Amino acid sequence: MTSEGLKGLIGKKGKPAVHKVELSGLRKIADAVGNRDPLYWDDEYAANTRYGGVIAPPDHFGWPVKWGPNLPFMSSSDLGAELFMTAAQAGYVRAINAGMESEYFLPVRPGDTLVISGEIVGMEEKEGKKGGKMLFSTIEQTVVNQNGDIVAKQRIMTIH
Repeated sequence: MTSEGLKGLIGKKGKPAVHKVELSGLRKIADAVGNRDPLYWDDEYAANTRYGGVIAPPDHFGWPVKWGPNLPFMSSSDLGAELFMTAAQAGYVRAINAGMESEYFLPVRPGDTLVISGEIVGMEEKEGKKGGKMLFSTIEQTVVNQNGDIVAKQRIMTIH
């Protein structure tokens, strides 16, 4: 695939993924990263905050309701999988996380059903300092709750 073919992925949208947020799941995530904030653990404490109850840690948007076939854990969306496969076909067989920017609008709560929609918004090839080309890609995601409210937006950058 040529540079132009890769750039042709800009604007490509993935199928929205439906995620369910469960209390046990958000606590497992908080535990895994060692976050003991009582907003995630203490029902009584959380009930007396401005949130009125337990909320999810940042960047925890639950787990997919239906996991697609052939999707790796790190990429539960068809868009991410397609991007990685297309980059690999173009000779970019490795990928490294280049960062993520998140903007939060509303708390995520146990019982929420979230729809995550992604779009490839950036694709750029650059020459490496030691020779060889690198591909920089950016996927923008929007997370919407069951009420139609935007919960968060994210920009996920990868170097291939």
